[in-house]
Amino acid sequence: PGLHTNLITTELDLSYHDRFVNLKNPSAYSRLLLEVLRGKQATFVRDDELLAAWEIVTPLLKEIESKKVEPNLYKFGARGPKEADTLIKNAGYVYDSTYEWKQQ
Repeated sequence: PGLHTNLITTELDLSYHDRFVNLKNPSAYSRLLLEVLRGKQATFVRDDELLAAWEIVTPLLKEIESKKVEPNLYKFGARGPKEADTLIKNAGYVYDSTYEWKQQ
């Protein structure tokens, strides 16, 4: 977070105002402009990359639209839809139900 690049180990907690109390978190646009000024191109894609991405995504979007696919709903604050657990289990992921996030 912030405008500097220092690696730290932390839990995935995207509530920056709670996790990093004394840190000014600039807007995404400010960070993007800073990346441009630093000459970092990792944030941007080339035109051929963008075209390749749309070649992958467009058929998927058309199928979702034509088949009227409904999203899998889940309760706000939950881990996600139940179908996601099935998907990751089939991919070999083992969920550790003993882990508990400790909000600071």
